[in-house]
Amino acid sequence: MKAVIANPSAKGWVEIGEVPEPKPDSHEALVRVTAFSVNRGEVNRARSGVAGAQVGWDIAGVVERAAADGSGPKAGTRVVGMSLRQQGWAELVALPTVAIAPIPDAVSDVQASTLPVAGLTALYGLERCERLVGERVLITGATGGVGYYACQLATIMGAEPVALLRRADHKALIEATGARVIVSEDGAALADEPKFRSILDGVGGPLFGHLVNALDAGGRLISYGISGGLETSIQVRQLLLTGDGRIEGFHLYRESEKESAAKGLTRLQRLMVQGRLDGGVTLEKNWREIAAVTQAIIERTYFGKAVLTL
Repeated sequence: MKAVIANPSAKGWVEIGEVPEPKPDSHEALVRVTAFSVNRGEVNRARSGVAGAQVGWDIAGVVERAAADGSGPKAGTRVVGMSLRQQGWAELVALPTVAIAPIPDAVSDVQASTLPVAGLTALYGLERCERLVGERVLITGATGGVGYYACQLATIMGAEPVALLRRADHKALIEATGARVIVSEDGAALADEPKFRSILDGVGGPLFGHLVNALDAGGRLISYGISGGLETSIQVRQLLLTGDGRIEGFHLYRESEKESAAKGLTRLQRLMVQGRLDGGVTLEKNWREIAAVTQAIIERTYFGKAVLTL
């Protein structure tokens, strides 16, 4: 069968190649993929990974063969899911039934495919924060998948989202989610803001030090990504001033052991059906154009979510 595989020397660091068809374990369903969304993390893995290795987390598709143990959706069911083996961008994928959920009739495969990594990270990251109702929540990387979902979900949860953007040309898009926008290239503008009870960060790097300074005493900073770099400088005095505030790392696979991806995806799709949540798809292409799409991600020439259809 055909699948997207890593090729660090190719355009966009990926290509479509031939791989063996998956052999599902008893607790896995065999899914024929109809759409998948692209995350920056997958592209970075393709660059640093082994040439020929399969790529991809987020998929939507149709169950071709139900799990042998009787769990999960039956054959013919449209589903959204997450490939824990990172083999999702393919014609067929074997997925644990705890990582897939049926797609409601009112939700398209394209919209559903944006949910697993971005939607669940935003949902579970915000739920790590305490006392959201009526509190200001700072969200970085708001033009990315996680940040865009987080702005919407924070509003739904009763919080007041504040999005930190590097570029003013994306301001209107994010304000449409209900978030207030601060434009600051390096985060220095946060010094003029009241402290934040909750911060959800996917940037890291030099910005992280400013975020620590912006954290209220007793607040919580959830770090789920490092798109801005691996290192930062922190004034230790600011850590002392946060009192019983906490800085926590977030890993989606670990978090989905507390609540299965299937349950989280069902919750998020319910909000989509109600018209309260949108995937922010700004780029939709046939999967044969995957290299051009991943190259656009590398060059940061688009914002929002990219979805490829088969």
